[in-house]
Amino acid sequence: MLFASRQGAITWLRALDLAWAAVSLVLAAAVSTALTPETASAAHLHLDAGSLALFLGVFLATISVFPLFGLYTETALYSRRETLKATIKAVTGVVMALLVAAAVLRPPLATPSFLAAYWFLAAAGGVAVRLVTRRLLFLGEAQGLLRRRTLVVGTGTRAQEIARDMLAHPEHGRRFMGFVADAWETPVSGPQPETFRLVARLDSLSDYLRGHVVDEVVVCLSLEQLCTRATALVSTCEEQGVSVTVVTRLFDLTNPHRRPGGHGGEVAVTISNTLADERERIVKRFLDVTVSLTALVLLSPLLAATWALIRLTSPGPALFAQERVGLGKRIFKFYKFRTMVQNAAAMQEALEAQNEMDGAIFKIKNDPRITPLGRWLRRTSIDELPQLFNVLCGDMSLVGPRPLPLRDVERIEKDWPRRRFGVKPGITCLWQINGRNNTPFERMMELDIEYVDTWSVAMDIRIMLRTIPVVLSMRGAY
Repeated sequence: MLFASRQGAITWLRALDLAWAAVSLVLAAAVSTALTPETASAAHLHLDAGSLALFLGVFLATISVFPLFGLYTETALYSRRETLKATIKAVTGVVMALLVAAAVLRPPLATPSFLAAYWFLAAAGGVAVRLVTRRLLFLGEAQGLLRRRTLVVGTGTRAQEIARDMLAHPEHGRRFMGFVADAWETPVSGPQPETFRLVARLDSLSDYLRGHVVDEVVVCLSLEQLCTRATALVSTCEEQGVSVTVVTRLFDLTNPHRRPGGHGGEVAVTISNTLADERERIVKRFLDVTVSLTALVLLSPLLAATWALIRLTSPGPALFAQERVGLGKRIFKFYKFRTMVQNAAAMQEALEAQNEMDGAIFKIKNDPRITPLGRWLRRTSIDELPQLFNVLCGDMSLVGPRPLPLRDVERIEKDWPRRRFGVKPGITCLWQINGRNNTPFERMMELDIEYVDTWSVAMDIRIMLRTIPVVLSMRGAY
């Protein structure tokens, strides 16, 4: 899939809108030249200062105006009528801004035919991009790929209404997994869907979250229960890196005037320790894609040479693939260059007693399974380069907590380190630049949680820059 979530689709829409604005400018200039050949020498992509300022104005206007018309909301993704109206209004707003800029700058490019062509192309392209994205979302959600796996805490009338709404409207992006409660508060009326079942008790929610992939917990309890249960429930979800939305019907009114909330128009509060700032997420993903793609192109000779050396010096494949735990405890295929003998996984059980790391992680400084070439690849960190493919695919980020194997995750005894699963894993992280493998396990987890709590794009850039001298020094790598 091009994107892995509805938020990812919206991120792509922002990028595609800017790309299509550039294409529309070029095509509109060509149309204007064809319709008014007497102005061809002055109009056709003439890069004078006024035209360049006009180009920049188009991008700034697109960035500023499109969000004002709700074009980056789920409604715009799922409602064709709203998409059509909002896109036409937004593009008209951009053209109005261009008219003002043209009156001030007077660039030769800004002819009536150019502006008309730009309006038509930008509007048609904006609608087409959203319809295609909408179709891809429907295909992904029909396969259960893009829906947030959601638990409902409580079994009252309102909790059942929320669950039925999720089942009736899968296009809203939630996959209902079941109820968390000690008993049925209100008998189920009407036909009972297969997923209407109690999957965990209130005091065993932590155990359920530990063993299942859950993206969101919706707490829908009575006010009396909220007073006694809310803090413990929210703390449990926070420990596991799962966002929690608290929904409560404060007023039982027949026809209230209200603004829609997160669930059926009710008052809702969402608490999440994940990366919540949309603009920061967009910039982070942009950095991930551009840096990983550029690095893969520039380092392709090194990647090819490493692949060949591994195949020539030891039997077995050059790439090592392993299941690791990523965002939301989802399993993904993790790639790196093979640095051990082919049957290394089968030999690990016999070496467990020699483990030199405390906590859940397995590491031996002089691991007998490592090949001579593999030891050099580890010292130089070249073995990590295939993870750039994981970043490009969206399973990982350049910066984030290191992805742990299933074996290590199963051995994490405390719950607080599980908050690390609320963000994408990364190639480098805080403990990689603060001692690498010489860092004790608990300190590794503390640094991962510090990253989750203080993340920013500026912090990512600092970590990446500090990673370079650490890798070159080869300290703590084995």
